[in-house]
Amino acid sequence: TFIDAESSADLCLGLGDYSCDSAFIGVADYAAFQSARLCLSQLRRQHGSRFVGIIGDHDLGKKSMFGGVGGMDLASYDRCLSELRLSSLFYRSLGRVHLIGMNSSLITLPSFEADCDPDQLSSWYALREAHLEDLQACIQKIPEGDRLLFFLHDPSALPFLSAFPWIRRCFSRLDGTWVGHLHAPCIFELSHYLSGMPVIDCMGTAVHKMSQALHARHLWKPFKVHLVPAPGGIERCPQGGYGELWVDPEGLQAPVYSIKSLTD
Repeated sequence: TFIDAESSADLCLGLGDYSCDSAFIGVADYAAFQSARLCLSQLRRQHGSRFVGIIGDHDLGKKSMFGGVGGMDLASYDRCLSELRLSSLFYRSLGRVHLIGMNSSLITLPSFEADCDPDQLSSWYALREAHLEDLQACIQKIPEGDRLLFFLHDPSALPFLSAFPWIRRCFSRLDGTWVGHLHAPCIFELSHYLSGMPVIDCMGTAVHKMSQALHARHLWKPFKVHLVPAPGGIERCPQGGYGELWVDPEGLQAPVYSIKSLTD
């Protein structure tokens, strides 16, 4: 498998969702936690300290599409950081190119309120505020002439990011944003065709969130978005694999990105 293959990569990034979240409360559920821990242990076995994992929405929990079961759980967030050693905010410098990973669920929290226990909502917003402050401070420390690469799980966060002037000022030196969440290139392409669709309020939380994200899909453009697929793709679109990114540490050449299929 690609996990066992010898790798000369300087860095291996995981963009979230390390289990199936079968109880819909993230890794606070023991089975989901064990599944995520097994996945991450294999990645760390091969890549050691070169592996960095950021947090996905299923790692924190989300309501089921049918039945409204589960939701985001602060216990999952704590377990992601303390026991799974995932990163809510990640920064790495490769010469004059700077890699920044961020927590899309916190950024997108205004859309995720229905997924949260009302008793936990104020705590989630405090985490969001702290995360955005840390992200802004991280970006502001980077020299003006250097290049930026963003990494996050859910592209639904991009319209929220674009509302901040300090993010918009990054666009001229942002060479790309890499996202997960959409599983396969066919789903990524479909999101383009559904851009601008109306927000649907009458079919439950999941449909509301998806339609809201697609309504604002046009705001992804300045982020120069690339998909990192799920290893197995998704159901009838098995175009899975992993992404390979080549970066010029001088920042003179654009990054070169390709998707490597596991079936080739």
